[in-house]
Order: sequence, then C-alpha cells, then structure tokens
Amino acid sequence: MFFPKQFIFLTFILSLTSPFLAGQSRSASVADIDFLEESNLIFVGRLVEKESYWNEDHRFILTRHLFQVQDSVKGDPDNLAEIIEYGGTVGELAQQVTHTARYRLGREYLVFSYLDDLQRNRTLAGTLGQFQVINGGSDQRVVRIYPSHPLALTLGGQPLSTFQELEVFSAKLRATLEELTRPEE
Repeated sequence: MFFPKQFIFLTFILSLTSPFLAGQSRSASVADIDFLEESNLIFVGRLVEKESYWNEDHRFILTRHLFQVQDSVKGDPDNLAEIIEYGGTVGELAQQVTHTARYRLGREYLVFSYLDDLQRNRTLAGTLGQFQVINGGSDQRVVRIYPSHPLALTLGGQPLSTFQELEVFSAKLRATLEELTRPEE
C-alpha cells in the first residue's frame, strides 16, 4: 500500500496536535455553555500589549494579550487583565488556530474569560466570548450580538437587538449575574 508524503506528514502533524485539540472541546460545544456561570472574568478593556511566544515544549505558539481594564462586570481583574490564546507569530513563523479569539492592539473589547486547565485566562468559546466595542454615533459605544449567540438566550429571555449599547448591555449582564447568585427564598 502506498501513502503519499503529504498524507503521512498530515497524519504526523495530527498525532502531535491531538492532545491540544482535545483541550479545545470547550470551544467546540458552545451551544450548552452558560457564558455567565462559566466565565471567571467579564470585563471591558483596551488591548495595550500583545506578545507571541513558544510554549514550554516548543510545539505551539501562544499569544499573551494584556488589557487595560475600564470596567469589570464579573471578577476582579484589577487594572490589567491577561488573556492567553493559542496561535500567533514568532519571527517568520505564524500559527493560526481556528475558533480562537483574535485581538487587535488599541481596540476595545468586552471579554468573557475562563481559567483553562493550566490556570490561564482564555477567551470563553473562542470568538463567541469576545465583543469588539464599536462607536455607534453620538458618542455611543455599542457591541454587536447576534440573536443566535448562546448569551442572547440568557439575558431575561427577551430577544436582543443586534446592536447593544455597551453600558445597557453591561447592566443587563450584572442584573442577570445578581439574579443567578441571589439565594433562593
């Protein structure tokens, strides 16, 4: 039986990455994720630093994102919050990982993070856990959330409009979190 070199190489790469891919299961099953309960931090922040580096065994590139926190909705990230994501560029080598949140320097985001198995803050459910803050006119800051987003069903059962004013959306998140943590009478 003859196997082309590309097939053998691809099989080799997949065998190396299988433990990594298994750790991505949280991103793959987003339909049953409760964004509010599974997040350890929810914050609004501006990305002020971004640095990519090799992991300890030199198999994967990780990118460290440092956010200047402007508002904390859940948890206490202090003034700076660090989010680590798989993928990035080191020297001439770039490694991209699908369904991983990507952030751009200087941009403002609403971020939902969780602690991974190595106790690093990661974006919950990849790109579904990051909302870029955009200007909506009249000095209004808004985030875009699609009606099919799992979080849209969590906030009071009311259908959400696609564009949510950031302060109002943050207040809805806080109110829902308070309701979830209120002791039953």
